[in-house]
Order: sequence, then structure tokens, then C-alpha cells
Amino acid sequence: MQRGRRPLLPLGALAALLAFGVSGCASAPERLPPVLGGVPAHEAETLVRRWEADWREFRGLRAAVDLTVVRKGRAQRTAGALLLSPTHLRFEAITPLGFPAVVVTVGPDRLLVVSPGERKAWSARPTPEALGRWIGVPLPPDTLIRLLVGYVPTPPDGAPVRLAEERGPHLVFPQGRVTERVWLTAAGQPARVELDDGQRITAIFDRTVDGQLQGLAVEAPSQSLELRLRYISGEYLAVPPEAFELILPAGMLIESVD
Repeated sequence: MQRGRRPLLPLGALAALLAFGVSGCASAPERLPPVLGGVPAHEAETLVRRWEADWREFRGLRAAVDLTVVRKGRAQRTAGALLLSPTHLRFEAITPLGFPAVVVTVGPDRLLVVSPGERKAWSARPTPEALGRWIGVPLPPDTLIRLLVGYVPTPPDGAPVRLAEERGPHLVFPQGRVTERVWLTAAGQPARVELDDGQRITAIFDRTVDGQLQGLAVEAPSQSLELRLRYISGEYLAVPPEAFELILPAGMLIESVD
């Protein structure tokens, strides 16, 4: 893997300054609007649309990562290679000798898990249930890909964005059948997101002071699972579609688990 700079995942921090005004009566100052991170609450919808515009500019990422999976209290750590495009994901867990132990590819049509050492592969439709079973995070592929690069799903055009105060000021909006809550950094970037459709999944982003994403943790309590991913190196590039296609050796058993 070609090494590059740490992945700077620009979410287009909104450069908004609070304009403090007073009413005509000097003894009764106007109440200031609630603030989310460093962003005035009345600009929340503009900020959310900016996130979506920035996401549309994302072309792909190639990175070396350190991944820790904690399942039912037992932790397993592995080095890995991660490839992302807006619609596809490929992850290779690498052995200490440098060989792939497990290869996972996810796209709009198929989830494929390959164990080269066992000469076995498992194929499924990329449903949240399938990703929950094989990856541990029951999310649609496009949502998982966004979270891995520090973006969050945004509501459909025209959907209301409101401010909630419990557990600290944050944004709340619908994302399909899911209720999404987003807490912000002072620069207007997502710091934490909760997705809840009856079972809650939380992603917490680890950012440097200048906004670069250097890791994230995803918690799925219903799966008794936590994923902690740390970026070691990475670079933006348009990953070609063939990078997500696996050519399996002749005779390898492929089991359909749909």
C-alpha cells in the first residue's frame, strides 16, 4: 500500500461567527440562540446540507488501519488494509507474516467474506442484518462507509432538522426509519452520531485539533460489540471498481447465506 498523509476528511466546517445583537431596550437584551459546538442553531439546516455537498465530492480512500473488535468482552486486534469508494468497501485483515487472513468486500449487490486459509467464502445480500452477522454492525453499506470517513447520513431534502438539549445540545432528524442524533465539534464537524431504529448504534469520531479524522469507535450494544478503528496512514484517490472484485481460486467453496 502506498503511504500518504493521514486522511483529512473535510466536512466543510461552517465558518460562522455569532452576531450578538441587542434589542431597542438596553435593559432587555435579546436571548441568544442555542449553540451547537461553535455553530448557531438557526444555521443547523445549512450545515447539514453542507455535509451532504461535501460527501458528494468524496471519491475514495486507501488506508492502513489498526482494528480492534470487542465482542462480548473479548478483544481481538488486527492490522488491516481498507479501500473505500462512495458505494463499495474492501477490508483485508493482515496476518503478522503479511498475508490476508480474511477479506471482506461490500457493495450495493453483494457482501462477500473470504477466508483464504480455509479456502472458503460466504456470500450474502448486503442487508443490515447480513452486515450485523458478518461485520458486527447492522447498518446499510452506504451508512457504514460514510461513518468510516467521518461523514454522517443526512436527512432527505425538506426533512426537518431540530435541536435537542438533553445530553448536551445536538441535532435530531429522520434518516428513513431511523432517528439520527448528531453532536458537533466547535468547528461544526460531527463528533458523535447515534442511529436508533429500536436498537441504537453509536459512532464516536476521534479528530485532531485541525479536524483530521484519526479514528472512530462504533458501538452496537444489541450485538454486544464495539469496533475501534485507528488510521495509520491513508490517502484520497478514486479507487477503480475492479479493486472491489475478488477472483476466487478454482474449487473454492462459496456458501450462500441469504
